[in-house]
Amino acid sequence: MRIGQRRSGRMYALLLLLALWGGLGCRSVPPPPQNTADLAAAAPDLIPYPRQLQLGQGAFQLKASTRIQVQVTSEEVTQTAQFLAQALQESLGLALKVENKSGKAANAIVLRLNSELQTGPEGYTLSVTPTSIICEAKTGKGLFWAVQSLRQMLAVRLNEPNADNIFAVPAMTVTDEPAFAWRGLLLDVSRHFMSKDFLKRYIDLLSFYKLNTLHLHLTDDQGWRLEIPGYPRLTQVGAWRQEPEGTRHGGYYTAADIRELVAYAQERHIAIVPEIDAPGHVQAALAAYPEFSCTGGPFEVSNHAGVHPDILCAGNEKTYDFLEAVFAQVAGLFPAEYVHIGGDEAPKARWEKCPKCQARMKQEGIAHEEELQGYFTRRMLATLRKHGKKPVAWDEVMKGGIGSETTVQAWHGVGAVKEALGKGAAVIVSPRSSFYFDLNSGITNLRKVLETPIIPPDAPAAQQSLVLGSEAALWTETVPQEKVDAMIFPRLLAFSQNVWQSKPTVPFEDFARRLPAHYAYLDKIGVRYGFETWPVILQPRYDQAAGTFQVQLQPGLANVALHYTLDGTVPTLSAPVYTGPPVQFSTSATLKVVPFKNGEPWNEPVEATFVKHLALYKTPVFTHSYHPAYPGGGPNALTDGILGDQDYRKGFWQGFERKDLEAVIDLGQEQVVQEVSIRFLQDVNSWIFLPTMVEFQVAGNDKKFSVAKPQEHTVPVTLEKPLVKEFSHQAASKKTRYIKIRAKNIGVCPPGHPGAGGGAYLKADEIMVK
Repeated sequence: MRIGQRRSGRMYALLLLLALWGGLGCRSVPPPPQNTADLAAAAPDLIPYPRQLQLGQGAFQLKASTRIQVQVTSEEVTQTAQFLAQALQESLGLALKVENKSGKAANAIVLRLNSELQTGPEGYTLSVTPTSIICEAKTGKGLFWAVQSLRQMLAVRLNEPNADNIFAVPAMTVTDEPAFAWRGLLLDVSRHFMSKDFLKRYIDLLSFYKLNTLHLHLTDDQGWRLEIPGYPRLTQVGAWRQEPEGTRHGGYYTAADIRELVAYAQERHIAIVPEIDAPGHVQAALAAYPEFSCTGGPFEVSNHAGVHPDILCAGNEKTYDFLEAVFAQVAGLFPAEYVHIGGDEAPKARWEKCPKCQARMKQEGIAHEEELQGYFTRRMLATLRKHGKKPVAWDEVMKGGIGSETTVQAWHGVGAVKEALGKGAAVIVSPRSSFYFDLNSGITNLRKVLETPIIPPDAPAAQQSLVLGSEAALWTETVPQEKVDAMIFPRLLAFSQNVWQSKPTVPFEDFARRLPAHYAYLDKIGVRYGFETWPVILQPRYDQAAGTFQVQLQPGLANVALHYTLDGTVPTLSAPVYTGPPVQFSTSATLKVVPFKNGEPWNEPVEATFVKHLALYKTPVFTHSYHPAYPGGGPNALTDGILGDQDYRKGFWQGFERKDLEAVIDLGQEQVVQEVSIRFLQDVNSWIFLPTMVEFQVAGNDKKFSVAKPQEHTVPVTLEKPLVKEFSHQAASKKTRYIKIRAKNIGVCPPGHPGAGGGAYLKADEIMVK
C-alpha cells in the first residue's frame, strides 16, 4: 500500500446527488435534459458517456429472429459476435444466431471493420435504425467497445419486452473513442488473495465499463502469489501468513491459472499487467529465501501494514539471478507489453550497513544509496528488455535516476506527474488522494474521482502526449475479497467516465442522473457496491439556549435506511429509523448509525461520541492556522463536543503541517475549572505524530496566565499502529476564564521514516474543560 499522507475533507460536508435519468441530444458534453418526456425515456444511461450521441426517430425491434451479422472474415470479430450472442442470451433470454454475411442488413446487429473510419484505434460508431444496428470500428478492440455500449444500453436502461418478447432499442447514432490508451484498475492480490473466478468477474466488470487494463500487484511483504520454477518456497512459504488472531491466510496462482486468466481477459480486450515489487515490499519473498536479504534473516511473511525495513540486497549477485528467473517466468506468462517492477517505499537503512551493498557502491562508483536503487532498477530493466518487455515503476524510482524508456506510475500527485513528464518519461496518473479506493468514500468521493484532471492543467502542451492514461488502485491491507466490491463501486463508474475523456467535461449532475440505472444493474448481477461519499453524513449543531446536541443525518447512498442508537449499542432493524428531523440529546452520548439496504446492514456502524463540557462551541483563537485540507469541521472543531477516533480520514481531526498548535479559549466569564484536556492522534503511516510537548496555561479575568509544567510522552515515533493520546491538566478548582494550550509539532518526519525530512502533521481533536 502507498501509505503517504492523504487529503481529507470534513465528514459533515453535504453532497446531494440527483436521482434522475440521463442527459439527451447530440453533444460532446451532455447538456441538461430537454423538456421532452419521450426523449428522456429514450436516452441511454451510458457510462462512460459517448463523445457524440444523436437520437433519431423510431426504434429497432430486437427479437428472437434478429441475427448477429459479421461482415468481415476475422476470427477476432467472430469471437466478439459470439461474445455478444452469449451476453444477450444471459441478460435478455434471446438466443440470436451469428452468421457471416455481407450486403444490406435487415433485422440484424451488424459487426464490421472499416479502416477508413475517422476515429482512433479504439474508436467506434454505433448506428441504431428501425431496420438494423450497425457497429463499426477500425480495429477489433474498437468494435468490442461498440458492442459493450450496445450491451450497456440493453442492460441498464431497457424497458421490459412487450407481449411478443420484443425489446425496443431507440434509434440513435453514436461516435465515440477514448482519450487515453491506458485505463486501468490495480488490484492488490498480495495483501488479500483473490480467487481466479473473482478476478474473472472483475475482468468482466472492467470491460463492461470500457477499462482496458488490470494491474495485478502480485507480490508484497504480506504474500507472494505467483509460482516461479526453481523457487518452490515462494509459494510453499511466501504465499501464506499467520494472522494476528491465529488464522492462516494465503493462496497463489499457478502458471495454468495465469494462462486461463490471460485468455479470458484477451477475449474482453483487457491487458493484465503483472507487478513484481522490488527492491522493497519483499518480506514474503525473504521469508522463503532469506539469503537475498542484507542480514540473512530469519523472516516471517508479514501480517501487518506499513513500510518494512528489509529489502533485497543490491550487492548480492544472486539477487539478480533470482530476479532473472522471476521476470523470465512473468514474461512468458503475461503477453502484455508492460511489466511493473514496483520500486516504491524502499528504506535504505539495511543497504547503508550492508558490506555487500557498500562494496557494490564502491565498485560502481555510486555515491549514495538512492543511486544504488537506480543501479538496481537498471539491472531489472536490462532483464525486461531481454524478454521484450517495457518497464513501469512507481514514481520513487526517479530519485535514483531513470531513462525515458521507463513508464512512471505517479501516485504522489501532480508534482510527480510533472517531474516525470519533465524527464521525458511516459506517465500513468494514479494520485493517491483521488484514485486510491482503499481510502474511504468520504475522502475519495464520487465527485472527486470524476472531476480530478488526468493531465495537470498547467502541463506543457508538448508533454501532454506522454500521459498514457490513468489507473485507480485498491490496496487491500484491510480489504478481504468479500469487501472489494464496496470499496471499488460506485467509484469505478466515475473513474471510467473520467479516464474516457481528455479532461473533466461531463458535469457531475449529469453523471449522477445516470447512476440509478447502473445501481439497478449492479444489484441484478450481485455487485455489493458501497457509497458515493461518507456512508453517513452527520451535520451536528449545539443549541446553547436549549443545551442540546442536534444531529441531522444523511446517507451516502440514496436507497438505504439509517437506523441509530444513542446508548452505544449497535443498531439493528428494530432501532429507530432516521426520518428527517434532527436527532436530539442533552447529555454526553455515543451516536451509532448503520445504513440498511434491503434489510441488510450495508456498512459497519458509523460512530460519533459527543461530550458536554464548559468550552462547547467557544471558538479558539489560533496563533498558527490549521491546514486547509484538515479543518476538522472549521473554527470550532476543537470545541464542538465530538471526539475523533483512530481514523483521521473521518474528518474529526484538525491538522497542522509543520506548525505548532497554539490556541486560546475564552469561556466568556470566570468559572470554576477542575480539569483541562486535549487529545492528539499518532498515525505514523500517514505522517501524523504526537506533539513532542504540551503546555497548559490558565488565567482569570485579569489574563495573568499561570503556566503548568510542560508535558511530554514516551510513545515511540516508530509505533505503526494508530494511537489516540490525551494530555490533561488538573486546575484545582481554580476560577478560570482564559485557557491557552501549546503543543509542539515534531516538524518533519524523523530519520528512518519513509517521508523522512518531509512535513509532519500534528492532529488535535477536542479541548475539553470540566
